[in-house]
Amino acid sequence: MNKFILSAIAGVMLSSGLAQAASGGTINFQGQLSNNTCEVVVDGQASNPTVTLPIVSIGQLGSAAQTAGLTGFTLALANCSGSLKTASAFFEAGAAVDVLTGRLKNTGTAQNVSLQLRDGTNASQAVIKAGNADQINGNSFVNVESGSTNLPYLVEYYAEGATTPGTVVSSVVYSIQYK
Repeated sequence: MNKFILSAIAGVMLSSGLAQAASGGTINFQGQLSNNTCEVVVDGQASNPTVTLPIVSIGQLGSAAQTAGLTGFTLALANCSGSLKTASAFFEAGAAVDVLTGRLKNTGTAQNVSLQLRDGTNASQAVIKAGNADQINGNSFVNVESGSTNLPYLVEYYAEGATTPGTVVSSVVYSIQYK
């Protein structure tokens, strides 16, 4: 019996070393507040605008990663003031955003389709992952020193698999970031 108790105690002592957590570290956060402000109008619509994509065939979105219906939209900035000289949109995370892909989830009746945002300020039309911090340095910033500018963006259908007919509906919250 004593051998059993000693074996049990030794086993507990050996395994307790394995259960200890590694020491932690420090996480630093950095940001900045600005006195910059701009009035924003999206495609001529002041509040809660709607961007309408074209009707496309499910044949164009027959398998995963196919895209179609590329549609431009513009955030027009006006009456900009403050000390920072450039601006860009930051598309935020939220219930309508897939946290893994940054694409916008469809709440309509079509299946296996999401919406993908793109930067329209340059020829590469880089994909924008909504909610991803890469937007802080990855998005194109446009000069606002004159007090107004246009921020061009694109949205397109993105097939998550073979799509089915129906409506595609989503949304994204944005803010204007300045440098």
